Amino acid sequence: MNKLKKILDKTFWLYVGLGVLNYGVCNVIMLVLHHVFAVGEHESLVIEFAMQTAISFVLNRFVTFRGIPISRVWPVKFVISVAASYLIAKVLLLKVFEYLMTLPFFIGISDWLQGIVAKDADPAKFRESLVMLACTFTYCVINYIGQRYFVFKPRREKQAAQE
Repeated sequence: MNKLKKILDKTFWLYVGLGVLNYGVCNVIMLVLHHVFAVGEHESLVIEFAMQTAISFVLNRFVTFRGIPISRVWPVKFVISVAASYLIAKVLLLKVFEYLMTLPFFIGISDWLQGIVAKDADPAKFRESLVMLACTFTYCVINYIGQRYFVFKPRREKQAAQE
């Protein structure tokens, strides 16, 4: 229970709150680019990724993890963390999510959701949007782990002195 409290601390909830805002704004822009301006799926994802990364960098460095002393190599760690998150969530898992959307179970869920939020949408386009959103959500989860426990992890000597 103590470990769970340590993980779900103020920093976690601040990250989640700011992340949801960042996720929402960037995904609306991604979907508008894709559906209104006919920008391709991959191009929309790259634009959304670039916006989300820039906003995430500013929010994490200056808001979420502002009181944590960090090492001099944090910019390199940030790039590594973001690149790894992107490769896992938006390159490797993209094909997995696309495959899942061909299975009857996920088609049923997609049809049910479409009936609630976008009755007149093309089912294939709607599933494509769900895949894009799933990739982005997965990216956010992986990115949080990287930011919290790799990029902005306090240096050991500071941690030991505080205990």
